[in-house]
Amino acid sequence: MRDAQMRNVGFAVLGGLLTATTAFAQNRPSEPAPANPPLTLAQATMAPEITKRAHLQEINLETARKLADACVAYSRSANANGGATVVVIGPSGNIIYAQRSDGQIPNNFDSAFEKAKMALYMRAPTRSMVNRWGSPEAALARAPLNLYLVEGGYPIIVDDMMIGALGVGGASGGDEECGHAALVKVLGPQPAMVGPVRPNPVGPAAPPTR
Repeated sequence: MRDAQMRNVGFAVLGGLLTATTAFAQNRPSEPAPANPPLTLAQATMAPEITKRAHLQEINLETARKLADACVAYSRSANANGGATVVVIGPSGNIIYAQRSDGQIPNNFDSAFEKAKMALYMRAPTRSMVNRWGSPEAALARAPLNLYLVEGGYPIIVDDMMIGALGVGGASGGDEECGHAALVKVLGPQPAMVGPVRPNPVGPAAPPTR
């Protein structure tokens, strides 16, 4: 008799616990909905027009050589005894092709290479950076960035994709003009050259000698 009473008490306690647990579960506040829905791939990645340019496609050797040849030809049209140093780099900064005319000094290569890198990193003609940061104060403030603020470098863009960059040094007729003429001759129409916004601190270039 006593055992039966104890069992009944145990069942009653267990039933009470189950009832209380069920009531708590039913009355428990629901989990709050996420504040924002999950991002889609389109929301979390670059826009298609930016992706197209950022996607890696590298200029080939044949086109790089044609650009260098066209630049040297332009330079010699301004001065029959002239020439140029031309450096073409890929999107990763590696040299695809470099050409140095006879008589060019070592500094011309260094200058052309730095111009190509500057155009590549900034995705714009180096003239635009000269115009923007070419004043002594702006250039000094950016000295730790190692920016080569000299005109004569261009990004190489085909079908809205940057496939490399071009830098020119020591060209008769002007480094900037030489590079632009080469891009037009080999790749077709290009954006118009950007003019300087301040006088050249070095002064005008000497006229070519023939």
